[in-house]
Amino acid sequence: MTEYAEALPHRPKMRGAGLPSASYVAEELAQVGFALTAMDAGDKPAADLAEPDIRKLLNARGGGETVARKRFGALSRFLDWCQDAGHIAANPCFLIARSRRPKAPSSRSHFLTPEELARLWKAAGELQEPVWRDYARFLIAVPCRRGEAARLDWSHLDLGAGEWRQPAHMTKNRDPHRLHLHALAIGLLQDRRKVSNGKGLVFPAPESGKALDTFTRLKKRISNGADMADWTWHDFRRSFATALGEAGIPETVADAILNHRQSATRGGVLGVYQRARRWPEQMRAMEHWGRLLAEAIDGRKADAVVVAMVPRAG
Repeated sequence: MTEYAEALPHRPKMRGAGLPSASYVAEELAQVGFALTAMDAGDKPAADLAEPDIRKLLNARGGGETVARKRFGALSRFLDWCQDAGHIAANPCFLIARSRRPKAPSSRSHFLTPEELARLWKAAGELQEPVWRDYARFLIAVPCRRGEAARLDWSHLDLGAGEWRQPAHMTKNRDPHRLHLHALAIGLLQDRRKVSNGKGLVFPAPESGKALDTFTRLKKRISNGADMADWTWHDFRRSFATALGEAGIPETVADAILNHRQSATRGGVLGVYQRARRWPEQMRAMEHWGRLLAEAIDGRKADAVVVAMVPRAG
């Protein structure tokens, strides 16, 4: 395990790009340790682990499906590394039939209404730490990923043009991305700039000055303030896409704003050759989203408005 602990921080992440964080490494090693304990195999050489040991892990009680999935997954990744390093001939986890392995969670389809987002916006306003307040509100206003907002740098913003230009190395799919900023987002960023020197991170952690990473603690505080527990940070992006769909905005426009690979929602030749970003439509869609949020925050009921899209030639 010592050799694995030294190698793990330098191995690519399972998802996305880049290297794992210190917290990920610590959690992964802990889950491997829990798995070995459940198998009574803490002192057993990796080469001696066999299918009965893995079955003992799967039959261990306590924690439910989520705990079983974490431990089985971490153990399997550890044994993959053992195989790559030549310590074992094969990973015994693969001897377990797929039907017996812990199931992946079903995809989440929950979304929030503008009124519910307004409740979270107001609860964020009660946070004592201003940077936490502004960060949470930015995630509500702009449908980006939480890590992208945490790493947002002032050099990526052009508030005069109302644009956030994300470099390729900052995005999940490694595509450069441009986001139109509506008035609500621009106002928030302008207020944020008044308390900073306009350089470095827009939302630096209060003590370390590094990128924020206290997502769980921050969510708990906002949930308590809003008396709303059933939501995740990623629900904000789903809520945005849902609101756009209800307004009649094409799915491909929402995909472009969310920086999804558009070919994932298109088939055949169109999926291969259509790479238009439809910027004017993105701008109108973002302005519509900003109005929905502003009206909900102000306590005004937004009318159902279909956003007119200008047909494109050819």
